[in-house]
Amino acid sequence: MQSHNTITWILLLCILFVCTSSCKKFLATYSQNNSFIESANDLDELLVGEVYADYQKFSNPEILHVMDDDLLAVVPVRSNRMPDETGFHYWQAQPRINTEGELAVTDRFFNDLYSRIARINSILHNVPLLQEKGEPAATLKRISGEAFFLRAYYYFMLVNTYGKPFKPATASTDFGVPLKTEAAIKDQFATRSTTKQVYDQIIADLLEAEKALAGANEASTIRVNQAAAQALLSRVYLYMENYERAIYYADQVINTGTYRLKDLNVHMAGTDFLTRNAEEVIFTMGSGAVVPHLMALRYDVAPLPAYKASENLILGYSPGDLRLQAFFHRNSRGEMRGAKKRATPDASVDDVGDMFLLRLSEVFLNKAEALAALDRPGEARNILQEFRKTRFKPSELPPVNATGAALVNTIRDERRLELCFETHRWFDLRRYAVNSKYPFSKSIIHRSVVFSGNEYIDNGYYELGPYEQDAAAYIVPIANDEIEFNNGLLTNEPRPARPLKQ
Repeated sequence: MQSHNTITWILLLCILFVCTSSCKKFLATYSQNNSFIESANDLDELLVGEVYADYQKFSNPEILHVMDDDLLAVVPVRSNRMPDETGFHYWQAQPRINTEGELAVTDRFFNDLYSRIARINSILHNVPLLQEKGEPAATLKRISGEAFFLRAYYYFMLVNTYGKPFKPATASTDFGVPLKTEAAIKDQFATRSTTKQVYDQIIADLLEAEKALAGANEASTIRVNQAAAQALLSRVYLYMENYERAIYYADQVINTGTYRLKDLNVHMAGTDFLTRNAEEVIFTMGSGAVVPHLMALRYDVAPLPAYKASENLILGYSPGDLRLQAFFHRNSRGEMRGAKKRATPDASVDDVGDMFLLRLSEVFLNKAEALAALDRPGEARNILQEFRKTRFKPSELPPVNATGAALVNTIRDERRLELCFETHRWFDLRRYAVNSKYPFSKSIIHRSVVFSGNEYIDNGYYELGPYEQDAAAYIVPIANDEIEFNNGLLTNEPRPARPLKQ
């Protein structure tokens, strides 16, 4: 049972949450009030209840799924207009204006992550104070490790959504997101830190987490453990083009022997591809219901604005690829819809998150890409094929003979096919565009679907240019409430007007 003090503390945090939201002060939401934290158990309850992303309470943003080249809008069967938020899908200059002309002035995802970071900062502030009181050292160490990991993960999501992609040559001057690591409220406006400063903090937090979590939560996929910290380190170092460290941390996870690639040769048709206790899941939190909602999987043909997998994505799979059956569902109109989660479209306690998910397949692909970037093609092909043999029947596994840029592109394509609808593709397109050795960028076309008279129709398309031509559109603007509150010290790059094309 929760103590009265713990309940009071959480209640006060909730009040602070509401007040600061209405006063447009999310980046100033930091409390140093310790009077309601009396034990390690209090901290643990705060961590679980207010910091981890709960599968029912946390709202994953649709925007990180709809901007890339893996989704396209479908024409719904509907005779009346339904308000929809298409501004991000069409990369509009003001993407928070919906089809009714209404502007959303706040961003729940941005606010939620900074709110959780505020609680993390308070937890980390209180750990040494409780150590001095003689609270259990092992428990406090584990709590601090989980808190460091979650702060790193949240900043990783923030900087890759609202900041520039990490480019080694310019990271020390490129803008990232506001960086807050102290529990105390400071009487000052927020400004953006550089991408290097944010990534340095992410790495520092993950290294602290790796040390603190040794031996902790080893059997759990919903509480952070050391392998989760190492898996995320592998991803972050890959983004930073520190390929040796990306390989090192991938090996740390692979060599534990705890996790195994899910073999689609024995996957049961019609079931969810992954659940939270699947053999390759390292860590997961949050809801897995966003993509089923976007794909309108409750219905055969969508009766409301919805999406399908793009033809460009589907054509990437060879006919013998077992993922075509495990990852997708074809409706009566022939539309392929992402269905990694299909048993129920609603959020479930057994879900893997479609945003916060670390699994062994990604770790293999991180390692393969890093090896290829270091011009170690034989090793890269070996690790890639070790992974791919779980995605094809043995007699249908395609060979890989590429080297250099062709091998890097093959691995990147494999990453797209495997990790689609898990909030990787948009971030990957950004980092590929600024990669020092093997840059890649492309144009993306999204069909325009509009309501006309008494039905929805196709009406032309919008086009996103390659990153080097259209960089501002690859960065989600911080919402107006934060811009206004921070008195002009927070700014966004102007996004260009994007005309409808025919």
